[in-house]
Amino acid sequence: MNDSAQRLRTLISDDKVRIVPELYDCASAKAAEMNGFEVIMVSSGDLACALTGIPDLQLLSIDDFCYVTDKITSMTKMPLIIDADDGFGFGRGLNTYYGCRRIMKAGAAGVLVTDTSELGRAGQLPIEDAVLRFKAAREGLDADGMNGFLIARCDSDPEKDFDELIARMKAYMEAGADMICILWMHKVKGDKFELLKKINDAYKCPMWYPDICGRAHDPKEITMQQLKELGNYKLVGIHYSMHAAMLSMLDVGRHVMQSQTNDYVDEHFDDTGYKVFTTMSMFGLNDRYWVDRENRYVKNPQDSVAQRNYDYFVRDDDCYDPDK
Repeated sequence: MNDSAQRLRTLISDDKVRIVPELYDCASAKAAEMNGFEVIMVSSGDLACALTGIPDLQLLSIDDFCYVTDKITSMTKMPLIIDADDGFGFGRGLNTYYGCRRIMKAGAAGVLVTDTSELGRAGQLPIEDAVLRFKAAREGLDADGMNGFLIARCDSDPEKDFDELIARMKAYMEAGADMICILWMHKVKGDKFELLKKINDAYKCPMWYPDICGRAHDPKEITMQQLKELGNYKLVGIHYSMHAAMLSMLDVGRHVMQSQTNDYVDEHFDDTGYKVFTTMSMFGLNDRYWVDRENRYVKNPQDSVAQRNYDYFVRDDDCYDPDK
């Protein structure tokens, strides 16, 4: 079995509901790790913007996904789930099988696959075709004994198409899904908690909640405590990494352009509690992991690039955890 997949299955076996940051690279993964998150997901939309500078128009290849999966899983033990959209290529079952098999070999814990129509068309696949897609994903995740984790995303409207939603949930779980994500919960007009209880009464299985929002944004929004009361919600996705990174880079860049200095970034974030001379120190310098590792292989510590970087970049007043 894939070690990452096993770690994920062990994590969700308890009674906690965990926030899963949806991110796009090693820097965003490192920030999530330092914040104490335990599971992460690569957002296909954020990855598309990060790699290509183009919106998520389903132009990424399986090679793109494998590349970022390998890089992230090489630097963190957090189980990584990949948002695979329609299954890595035009909704064709064989592409889904092949893509899921490769993504597991790259180190992922599993994938989220949707029931959206093929070739980017609007709407959902007929339920029989969606089942075939999830069957292909299941067999790709299980190839070579890896037993990857499969989240089946269902795009049915939970209010308007309730009976169809339940039928699809049952069929997707029978096809090999480990968990269901009902995408359009944020579009629900009525009481979300009551609707989720109604869904549970009709069919209960492990669940992923998409992008929980604060009640300041939506007074009817579900809370983490309510999800815990339901008992079957295990993971909650949330997008913040790309949004926060872009806003920060835009804000700082504007001030750098205006002042023609780096003074703004050197002082502006002090009130957050974090203080670093350079973000490079966060990636294995401040805890001396790479310093001690390279020093094992040199006779003189000053022959170690990591040691010299540590001596220059790591400062006594750096703060990496304001809560301590």
